[in-house]
Amino acid sequence: MTKIVAVTNCPAGIAHTYMVAEAIEEKAKSLGYEVHVETQGASGVENELTSKQIAEADYVILAIGKGLTDSDKARFDQKKVVELPVSEALKHIDTLFDDLEGNSHVMTSSKVKLGADQEVVTEGIMSYLMAGVSAALPFVIGGGLLIAIGSLMVQFGMPNTPLAKGTSPSIAWVITSIGNLGFQFMIPIMGAYIAYAISDKPAFAPAFLVTFLANDSDLLGTKSGAGFLGAIVIGLSIGYFVKYFKKIKLGKNFQSILPFMIIPFVTLLIFGLLTYYLLGPAMAWLMSVLLSFLQNIPTSMKIVGGFIVGAMLAFDMGGPINKTAWFFSFSLLSSHVFNWYGIVGVVTLLPPMAAAIATWIKPNLFTKQERAASWSAFIVGSTVATEPAIPYALAAPLPMITANTLAGGITGAITILLNVERTAPGIGIFDPLLGLESPWYWFYLCVAIGLVLNVSFIIIFKGIWLKRKEEKEKQAA
Repeated sequence: MTKIVAVTNCPAGIAHTYMVAEAIEEKAKSLGYEVHVETQGASGVENELTSKQIAEADYVILAIGKGLTDSDKARFDQKKVVELPVSEALKHIDTLFDDLEGNSHVMTSSKVKLGADQEVVTEGIMSYLMAGVSAALPFVIGGGLLIAIGSLMVQFGMPNTPLAKGTSPSIAWVITSIGNLGFQFMIPIMGAYIAYAISDKPAFAPAFLVTFLANDSDLLGTKSGAGFLGAIVIGLSIGYFVKYFKKIKLGKNFQSILPFMIIPFVTLLIFGLLTYYLLGPAMAWLMSVLLSFLQNIPTSMKIVGGFIVGAMLAFDMGGPINKTAWFFSFSLLSSHVFNWYGIVGVVTLLPPMAAAIATWIKPNLFTKQERAASWSAFIVGSTVATEPAIPYALAAPLPMITANTLAGGITGAITILLNVERTAPGIGIFDPLLGLESPWYWFYLCVAIGLVLNVSFIIIFKGIWLKRKEEKEKQAA
């Protein structure tokens, strides 16, 4: 019996990670293979592969979206590996197992290759940035929920008394203050994990401390912190600096202390001073300019920006374009700019929910399998997991992607115009109930408008597409 082990991960660690793991497991079992799948998601590593399972495996499948650490790569050294981006795994699941031998390559701990000479990119700027976002998510989710709870307590009449001499703080103030810590530390964590994704543990502490420094406006004497721009620049700079620093050979006496003593000390010293005198003030100035621009741009430009962000979010349903718009919107949360992330909360609901509703209204436009999957797409999609829309888009790329993108763009423009704000990632359609999306009435109005537009576009565009397809088939016959 063929034995397979697999690892799945994605930048957010929420949807793709588990959907792809399930798909690999089901497909492998249907072929009579023994399979074990490890997920590296938002909850951490689950179903971790044992050394015995890896040793006995004939092939390793890596469906990854945020790369692998050096220690992960070492686990699969000299194994036959098939690697593909996690965003592509669902698209190719039916053919993934067709030629494992031909599509695999013996892995070395330094790189992975697919086939004879094609190197698969498991590293790259966006991969590193999304690794930082993935680490920051729990800080924002936990912090955002606590702030929402504190706000709800005050709205229901509970006191919001701060800490002062001779006065005990109220529970609402304490909960809100704890929540604020999540937003305070999300940027240092983002910078630290960007560096960690590039060069592993030696880069983590210096990147965390230096990014924290860059966002301490009191210490730097700046009007604002460096924000996510500082996290990106510092995380990448320290990550690549440490990556090449690790290659230095110091001899047997000092080589053993290089990663945990020399590298962190030297890196922190160099980048600490550099950030205090140059990078921190420069990034803080840029961040102030960006925030001022976003807050003061005319309504017409804001609508155009909302359209672009909304269209990007809906275009490739969890792909690189979607992630770029998501990263921009999410990163502004640390600066308490919530309306761009409000677009995310609305638009990411639309493609799967609209596809499901369209199957109910016009079932003749869809296959039996698509109709059967509609309830699953609707329910999962309502929790801001756009991936259930992918099978519908693969079946009819031109009409479905066009409908999603156009509806997403228009809805994004309406959402930014109505100033819908989302303070943290949540559970989609229920976010207003948790106090994470407001005003609740504009949120639900935007979702309703978006769904009407998206469903209408799907029915119109796919109807035209199927009609032309039938005409071409008749002509060919």
